[in-house]
Amino acid sequence: MDKKKIGKIIGISAVVLGTAFGLTSIIGKKKQGDSRYENDPEQKNPLEGKKVIFVENDEEPENADGARGHLEAVGDSDHVPGFYEKYIKRGMDILLSFGGLVVLSPVLLGISIAIKIDDPGPVLFTQKRIGQNKKYFKLHKFRSMKMCTPHDKPTHMLENPEQYITRVGKFLRAHSLDELPQIWDIFIGNMSVIGPRPGLWNQDLLTAERDKYGANDVKPGLTGWAQINGRDELEIADKAKLDGEYVSKMGVLMDAKVFLGSLHVFGKDDSVVEGGTGEIMKNKAERKKVLFLANHFITLFSFRKELIQKLVENGYDVYLSIPEDENSYFENMGCHIILTDIDRRGMNPKNDLKLIAFYKKMISKINPDIIFSYTIKPNIYGCMVSGKKYKQVCNITGTGATFLEDNMVAKICKILYRFSVRKCYKILFQNIGDRDFFIENNLVHNNYEMIPGSGCNLEEHTFQPMPEDDVTRFIFIGRVMKLKGIDEYLEAAKNIKKKYPNTEFLIAGWNEEKEYKQIVTDYQKQGFVNYIGFRNDIGDWITKCHCTVLPSHGGEGVPNVLLESAAMGRVCIGSKISGTMDVIDDSVNGYLFETGSASSLTQQIEKFLKLSAEEKAAMGKAGREKVEREFDRQIVIKKYCDEVEKA
Repeated sequence: MDKKKIGKIIGISAVVLGTAFGLTSIIGKKKQGDSRYENDPEQKNPLEGKKVIFVENDEEPENADGARGHLEAVGDSDHVPGFYEKYIKRGMDILLSFGGLVVLSPVLLGISIAIKIDDPGPVLFTQKRIGQNKKYFKLHKFRSMKMCTPHDKPTHMLENPEQYITRVGKFLRAHSLDELPQIWDIFIGNMSVIGPRPGLWNQDLLTAERDKYGANDVKPGLTGWAQINGRDELEIADKAKLDGEYVSKMGVLMDAKVFLGSLHVFGKDDSVVEGGTGEIMKNKAERKKVLFLANHFITLFSFRKELIQKLVENGYDVYLSIPEDENSYFENMGCHIILTDIDRRGMNPKNDLKLIAFYKKMISKINPDIIFSYTIKPNIYGCMVSGKKYKQVCNITGTGATFLEDNMVAKICKILYRFSVRKCYKILFQNIGDRDFFIENNLVHNNYEMIPGSGCNLEEHTFQPMPEDDVTRFIFIGRVMKLKGIDEYLEAAKNIKKKYPNTEFLIAGWNEEKEYKQIVTDYQKQGFVNYIGFRNDIGDWITKCHCTVLPSHGGEGVPNVLLESAAMGRVCIGSKISGTMDVIDDSVNGYLFETGSASSLTQQIEKFLKLSAEEKAAMGKAGREKVEREFDRQIVIKKYCDEVEKA
């Protein structure tokens, strides 16, 4: 290629770049006012240009740094930019930022497309930040977090920040690519390439700390001295001190040193911690893996969501092996969901062998520090795989119908329990009856402890005064099936209704067995019962009733329906089975009747009806006190957390 062609290409390129620079500058000047809230006076910082201190006040709301208090002005800023800062540094900012916009335009476009595909919504994320002299400006980032993320809250103040980060966002943040749109902020003059990282407008503690060293007097930077000396690992005071050190040494050599020291962040940078300042060593030392094995989403959601939330908040990696995560509840919480094909009730050897093989592969891959399992298959098959290599805590939440009859199924289950669960790290029993059965049948060694069932969430199930209307209401909550004692409940309802017309018997729950659909319909037509089906608002229905009846034949663990009803101040009537007898103190907070006897249940209901309103209320109050004393879910959560700590 001859010199004329080369000269022509250079000339055309210069014209194109010059035109692009001119047009970009015009656009930048037009956008500058909006980017600094100059056209929105209400958003301006009232402390702009002032020196400030932080005044602690425990009565004020917590700010973005986790401190309570406010900023107060103590004078005016007296910073005067020098020649280097005003001309040389600004010139380099314009040159580098415009060059970055041109050279990186394909990268910026590619990232934008990836964000759109991964999580529909805006590509850019804007946030009010503290600029030079505490002037508020709009900082731009590539959006790396989901649309539901709290807006003006730093990442380290979020509960389990990982739950908000998108898949593309995780990569962008790890390589600091989410910061690239700030090249535009540099070009229009709100930021510099090098300087203290801009704090959130409501990070009052950071703002006050930086004022001690004059770090708010200069333009914030895309990268800074603090960023290459610890980044998110630094506490606020240390970060502010380093920012002040940069301001005092600002010049060509210092900026070159920071620039070169920042290049490594585009590789994997372990100083970026989703969880806050000073967290790196803590995460490395304490980030244990906890695996839950369960046969259904609802068993974890209804009774263990508070425990799982606590473990996530404590910084553990929580894995849930379940058939599905309905509504992505636990996934949004920050858990890792392992979709597991498990037949809850069937006894197909082929399916069970597939489950064992799945557990073996999954557990070895996750390599958990501790495993919590619930219900028979996760307990038995999990223990077969975990053996002595992994600490598995099996929860006997009730044996169901498994051991109610001494049949072949019961014999096989005993063998499997003896072969697997007996050798596990620990077994937790919810009631004395189940514990004694396992001991008598040699299904447990000396590796067991008692816990108060799944516990009751006392904040969710608050005490409610007893209804004062003329109709006395009873409610059956559970699957409509023989094992749950529906026959006894229907018969007792018919007997009582004939004698006491001002009563109502409700049935809430799924109809599990075909034959009972017609039976319940017939009883409803005759006016003996009112079938309301499965209810998500069951608490409201308990509130309308005076008494909860659980006529189960056995295998209940500690019945949550009784715990929740008692916690809400309702009298409970239940059969004399393990678990129910742990909750009901006969004639104190309810009544016990002979299992399987409709006449015994009728007698106890009639005994309750003869009580005065004051006596019924007193029994309800006694139930609440018992649950508070013995079955608070926080007791259970602490037990599990202690096990994780020891793992």
